[in-house]
Amino acid sequence: MKKKGFTLIEMVIALGLVFLLFGVVNGMLISYVKNYKNSVIQNKGFNYLNEAIAVIDKEVNQNAKGVITEENIIKINCYDGTTLNNIKLIDRKLYILYGTEYSKPMDNSTKSVIIDDVKEFVALKPGRILYIKLSWYNGQSIERCLAIQNAN
Repeated sequence: MKKKGFTLIEMVIALGLVFLLFGVVNGMLISYVKNYKNSVIQNKGFNYLNEAIAVIDKEVNQNAKGVITEENIIKINCYDGTTLNNIKLIDRKLYILYGTEYSKPMDNSTKSVIIDDVKEFVALKPGRILYIKLSWYNGQSIERCLAIQNAN
């Protein structure tokens, strides 16, 4: 008489193969998720840094008649003759400080945040070129040379 069905050994081997396959797929999935998270963080940092450079470029080239740098502070004199703006790092945040000829921009002036969590900000102006270096908290950094079009 022949019996139909599976033996206990066949069932154990089949379950062992299923769990082995599940472990491999699970390991690949975890690796993929870690790589994805790292990629998102790097792309986010790169985008934030590029956006900060674009804001600085706009501020320097839109209404500026004069731009100077002193101790990593970008000082912008606007065309209207009364507006003075500074771009400055204060407590790991890069700000645009707004002022007038009557009230020079100070740390407690009206201000807008360009980017948070900045490790380092370097601004130099040799001639009509503005060199900027920004380093973010996660170690990413960006360096750009901006041509100053309208200002001296």
